[in-house]
Amino acid sequence: MIGLGNCYYDTGKPDNAVKYYQMALEIDEQLSDVHYNLGNALYLIEKVDEAVKHYKRAIQINPKKPESFYNLGNALCVKADYESAIEAYTQAIDLDPKNAPAFYNLGNALYMLNKFNESVKAY
Repeated sequence: MIGLGNCYYDTGKPDNAVKYYQMALEIDEQLSDVHYNLGNALYLIEKVDEAVKHYKRAIQINPKKPESFYNLGNALCVKADYESAIEAYTQAIDLDPKNAPAFYNLGNALYMLNKFNESVKAY
């Protein structure tokens, strides 16, 4: 099921991927990468609240994956929850100090909150 979800995701069919990732989680809810992948698919079909839920679950299971924090930050920015996005990007950077996109998006989130000096440092 995970393979089918990945195949659908990779071929631009995130709606179908969601179904297979959900089926995999019905069998084993502790699959961090499947929660992460499901979050990505949900994000693509603009179900951002659900994506946030799955990114957070992926982080609960595996708090050492910077990509989960980064994508959580992106989803939170779409929701205009910049404070929470800043926390997520900061966690991503703590785990991967060379994560240039996380620094850039951190700068954007800070900028949206009119924290211009801090945003310059992040950029």
